[in-house]
Amino acid sequence: MGNKPITCPLHRKKNQLHTYLTPRQIHLVQDSWDLLKDDLSELGEVVFYRFFETEPELKSIFPKIVRMNSENKLEWDIDKEMLQKHAVTVMEGLGAAVESLEDSDFLNSVLISMGQTHVKRQVKPQMLKRLWPSLHYGLKEILKEQYTKEVSDAWKKVYFYICAHMKRGMENPDLDVDSTCGYDNGR
Repeated sequence: MGNKPITCPLHRKKNQLHTYLTPRQIHLVQDSWDLLKDDLSELGEVVFYRFFETEPELKSIFPKIVRMNSENKLEWDIDKEMLQKHAVTVMEGLGAAVESLEDSDFLNSVLISMGQTHVKRQVKPQMLKRLWPSLHYGLKEILKEQYTKEVSDAWKKVYFYICAHMKRGMENPDLDVDSTCGYDNGR
């Protein structure tokens, strides 16, 4: 089989990860993930505390994590247990994506499904990109000197690929991903 990816006939070339990332970049992201995956709560908490600090207006889309007062206004009180659960869930999703980087069809279908679930939570596509600075910060904090510019650039490409495919799911919340072998919809 070699390095040539198997693609669904409905997919266009631009939906394949290998058009965005080199094999080296995939390797860099997966190797750095191997250093992180044993303590997802630490990375997730760093990322989300930073996110709430830098994007306070988005706290309202996390009602189970950020508590509301009796006037339905945001409070600075964060439910640490719920934050940890959510952070680990998000990092597990990120890990599933990272571990599927060599299988664009599977990865795309997972990301589209993730986008569809985020629609139900009132997350808008433009909000996804706003998490990148916090993820970048968290990766840098945890990986330290192993988070080189080359690793950072590879992670950024992966993250924006993830955002693009989640956006497709958000824009098509009723799309049956399984029956379309991924996503194309004429794009």
